[in-house]
Amino acid sequence: MEPAENISDDGFFTVSIDSLLFLDKAPCDLFRRNRSGEYVLLTARHNPLGRQVMDRLQVYGTEEFFVRNEESMFFSRVVCARLDELVNDPNTTSVVKAKAIQATCRDTMRRAFEDPRGPFIKQVCDVIVPTVDLIVRDDQATKFLVRLTAFDHATYIHSTNVGIFAVALARLFFGLDRSHDMHKLGTGFFLHDLGKCRIPLEILNKPGPLTPEERQVINGHVEEGYSLLGENGIITDEARTITLEHHEKDDGQGYPRGKMGSDIHPYARICRIADIYEALTAERPYHRKRSTFEALKIMKDQEVTDVDQDLFTHFLRLFTA
Repeated sequence: MEPAENISDDGFFTVSIDSLLFLDKAPCDLFRRNRSGEYVLLTARHNPLGRQVMDRLQVYGTEEFFVRNEESMFFSRVVCARLDELVNDPNTTSVVKAKAIQATCRDTMRRAFEDPRGPFIKQVCDVIVPTVDLIVRDDQATKFLVRLTAFDHATYIHSTNVGIFAVALARLFFGLDRSHDMHKLGTGFFLHDLGKCRIPLEILNKPGPLTPEERQVINGHVEEGYSLLGENGIITDEARTITLEHHEKDDGQGYPRGKMGSDIHPYARICRIADIYEALTAERPYHRKRSTFEALKIMKDQEVTDVDQDLFTHFLRLFTA
């Protein structure tokens, strides 16, 4: 029988259906949205989350559910705690771990970009810890993560994918060198584009060529992101370097400082490679998405001629190993 409770206001936070795959019980009331736009109770707090709930969502033709905004922080804390347990559980398969990580990253990144306040950015940092741990420890899970990346032009999805690619590349490139803090690197990689939440959407998603003035606004996302991280107390040397330098180029034609050659940090170079690949394979208002093969060929032939070729060789291993 359909639960009776309907809620018509829009005070809800969207969550991916994949987040239910690793929760035994509902941490809070969960809702679906009907065709009239009303929020209908899917299952109540503490109710078991079994196959029945998943099947009901599929019957309704949706891959997402909702929690009340005032309960979203609690929901995220429960998910993060369970995620950490899951990553460290030897009895859970790599593919389940990868799906759980990818879904949780996507949901927390969406919230941070919608509302870039300290608590929500902190949630991203909390999720990055088990994400990095999984990539460092589990090659099979990393392969699944690379395959699971959603090709979409939404900025939070772009940043999630870049974060996954960049952490995986850094792990391959630096190997067992413990002088590189992978958790701090992960924070920088996942939040490298946070400043775009302050860019007007009509400019960010413009389908045609940008005017010089619009291009200047877009380029400003680098320093806006740096400011946001500082305002929320999440600035580290790694995050500062990645955020400020991931659009610099060896020929000095990058921004915001026009750095050249060896002045550009390897961390920023790693982020740039992941950034270029993700942009090429995503559906954007101004270009069609490319296949993995097409994107890598473009990068080899055109896009990364001024990037460390050793880094690009390691990046190829993410798709060929």
